[in-house]
This record gives sequence, structure tokens and C-alpha cells, in this order.
Amino acid sequence: MDWARHILIGLLSALAVSVLLAWTAKGPADRQGWRSVKPGGTYMFGIGLGTLLTLGMAYVWLYVGSSRPDGAQQMRILYWLTLAFGAGTLVTLFQFVQARRTAIRWLGDVIVWRGQGGVEQTAKLTSAVALRTRFMGPTHIVFDTGAAVRVDPYATNAAVLLDLIEDRLQPAEA
Repeated sequence: MDWARHILIGLLSALAVSVLLAWTAKGPADRQGWRSVKPGGTYMFGIGLGTLLTLGMAYVWLYVGSSRPDGAQQMRILYWLTLAFGAGTLVTLFQFVQARRTAIRWLGDVIVWRGQGGVEQTAKLTSAVALRTRFMGPTHIVFDTGAAVRVDPYATNAAVLLDLIEDRLQPAEA
């Protein structure tokens, strides 16, 4: 009957992730009507939980240990797991900071973002010529001026913006 508990935990975890994704999928416009692409709750959840897991495993590795006959092997595995979780948390934190730093927002046909060196750039959504997506990575919106903006597809409102541009890029059906 122990397997039922694991299935229940898995289902509750899937429900929690689904709720977080639905909560951050589309954010409201601000008072002036601008919509923003910014990191949502899934980033905070990932950073918080990753930090707690990393610190918990580090505590066990540093202070608790294992008294089993294969304890040395267990602690070696825990060491590498701690490093892997720490690295994953740092990657998530880096993506969070990157999404905030870019500060993408749009109103109607105008898109504004912070580019290299913190300089604000502006373009028209109709001047977008391509969407370039890397496997499990960011999407780049390329404009006819040669400017490009990096959009994290997992950020709040990113799907709305990318769908809007993708609809404009597809030729009209006759």
C-alpha cells in the first residue's frame, strides 16, 4: 500500500505545477494598457524549493552523514546530488534575472525592451520578420532593422506575445 502514497504525492505535485502554470500564463495589463513579459510564480517556486532542497541535502552531507556499511558511497552520491540541485537552482535564478532585466512590454503595435547595456529599444510588432526558437531555450524575435529580443517562453505573458507575433508572421489564408 506504500505505492499509493507515492502516486498521491505525484498527482498532488502535478496539480501544484498545473496551478502555478495557469496562474502565471497571462497577466493583466497595467493602468496605461501596457502588457509585460516578466518572470512568474514558477520561477519563485523553483528557486525557493531548489534552495531548500540544496540546503537540506548539504546539511545532511555535512552534519548527519550515514552509519550504514555503504555510507561513504551514499555520501558521495549525496554530494553530487547537492551540486546538481545547486547548479539547477542557479540556472533558474539566472533565467529569472535575465527575464526581469530584459523588461519586455508592448502596447498595441509597439514593443519596448531593455537591450544590451540597459538601453531601451523600441520596434513595431509588424516589423518582426522571424521567431527563432532553440530546443528548450529562449525564443528570439528578429525585426527588420536587425534588432532582436530574447523572450523566455516560460515567463508570464510570453506565450501571448509570441502567439501575437506568430499570427502576424503567418501569411493570410485566402
